[in-house]
Amino acid sequence: MFRAFTNPSMTKLLRVLSLLLFMLAVGGITVLLTSDVSHAFRLTSLHQQSSALALIFIGTSYISLQLSLKRRWSEKLKAIFLGLAFALWGSEQFLPASWLVTLMDSVVITIFVVDLGLIILDNLKRGDHQAPGT
Repeated sequence: MFRAFTNPSMTKLLRVLSLLLFMLAVGGITVLLTSDVSHAFRLTSLHQQSSALALIFIGTSYISLQLSLKRRWSEKLKAIFLGLAFALWGSEQFLPASWLVTLMDSVVITIFVVDLGLIILDNLKRGDHQAPGT
């Protein structure tokens, strides 16, 4: 089922897609910050839309990158859920308040807490009291 992601041409396509989406996310925050400064940091619809798009783009960029990497699927899946949380967080910004938005928000918070919790537990388990890579 997942063999398509190990194909070199698919890997290259996913990496190019990841870079493109990353650049769109950077464009989104550029628009966000420019708009914020020009509107004296008052909340505007452009602020909401550009921040939402930046979250969606960075989340989907991260998912594309994860799908292109050679890692264990358990590790990929954790990272994909993190990317999904960002994409959901951005998506909910476009929706009116409803039970669906509340559900999406709960899913996003759950993913963030579980993801960071797993990182914390992994580091506590090491017992070496040093950050990875130091």
